[in-house]
Amino acid sequence: MADDTIKFTVDGQEIEAKPGQTIIQAAQDADIYIPYLCYFPGMKPYGACRMCVVSTEAGGRKGVQASCTTPVMADMVVETNSEEVVELRRGITDLLMSEHPHGCLTCHRAELCGPQDICQRHVAVTDRCTICPKNERCELKDTVRFMKLDLTSSLDYHRRDLPIHTDDPFYDRDYNLCIVCVRCVRACDEVRGDSALSMVSRSGVALVGTSHGTSLLESGCEFCGACIDACPTGALVERDYKWEKASTKVKTVCTNCPVGCEFVMDINDINKVVRMTGDLSGEASHGQACFKGKFGYDYPNHVRRLKYPMVRIDGELQRTTWEVALDVASQGLLQHLPEERGVILSPRGTNEDHYVGQKFARTVLGTNNVDTGLNRSAELLATLAAAPGQGAAT
Repeated sequence: MADDTIKFTVDGQEIEAKPGQTIIQAAQDADIYIPYLCYFPGMKPYGACRMCVVSTEAGGRKGVQASCTTPVMADMVVETNSEEVVELRRGITDLLMSEHPHGCLTCHRAELCGPQDICQRHVAVTDRCTICPKNERCELKDTVRFMKLDLTSSLDYHRRDLPIHTDDPFYDRDYNLCIVCVRCVRACDEVRGDSALSMVSRSGVALVGTSHGTSLLESGCEFCGACIDACPTGALVERDYKWEKASTKVKTVCTNCPVGCEFVMDINDINKVVRMTGDLSGEASHGQACFKGKFGYDYPNHVRRLKYPMVRIDGELQRTTWEVALDVASQGLLQHLPEERGVILSPRGTNEDHYVGQKFARTVLGTNNVDTGLNRSAELLATLAAAPGQGAAT
């Protein structure tokens, strides 16, 4: 480690942090879990939910601090689960549960139920986690499980009974599930430089909404999906494949344009792509995307997509192996002169794909007839050249 690192202790374990890091950032780098709800990587510390509080001792002073806003100090001693901290977190969670469905989270049969089991006896329908589209993807649920919340709460659940907004493209907004962590508003403002979402007051209650109660379309939303990726609950959720669960996650690169935004692709148990989430560790885009990358991923699932090679035999297309298909293509190309041959490259291909394609055309087929469908996107190419530079396209 570099000499300028800061050494401090978390739960008896000595770890090192970079100058300027907060406690929660250093803890995450050391694989130490501290629960949080309003904190989100890539955004400014907010310190609103107080779920990430920890006990600290530094310079002879003791206290309880929000780990997302407190910078690391040399020789600081941090306890993430002291008695005082656990009690504070439970009080905060009680307040959240008073306005959020939590029947499954506090049910005495929770350990006996599978993630998708339908409760028949103990929990009211509107209080179940299984009716939430983000069931098993909910950060609030993970936090409550970590804290081992008591089976009873001192506060009763009060449903807001707000209408679900389904009138905009791509995603739904159900503010009955909102915990007002403001991550969506901050993602829109801090990360995207937009103001489609903001804090509004309804009957004296602070909630998330559009500035003038308009639709997202009217508020200037670009539908980049940053707010959805930041939302810890089911308040904001993609409409397509809304209820699908991922059985596999794969890191990938968006192929809708040459920018090369990086994503984590959710694939269900029948090998269908059901969701794209910006990869926060991606150097090209740092978890951000446009509406095409976030929502325009369904083409691999199309029923007419060719998933294996086929050749025409007696007028009918039949499935075959790559060896046979390439041999048939080779024999067909040999019947034409080099200047009669041509290669059309997919606009979804990478620079490397296109390089190999043109190399194959010129050195193997002996032709300079190479084209790509990307040439139809003149406006996109001009924008790429003017903004990140042509060389930045991938």
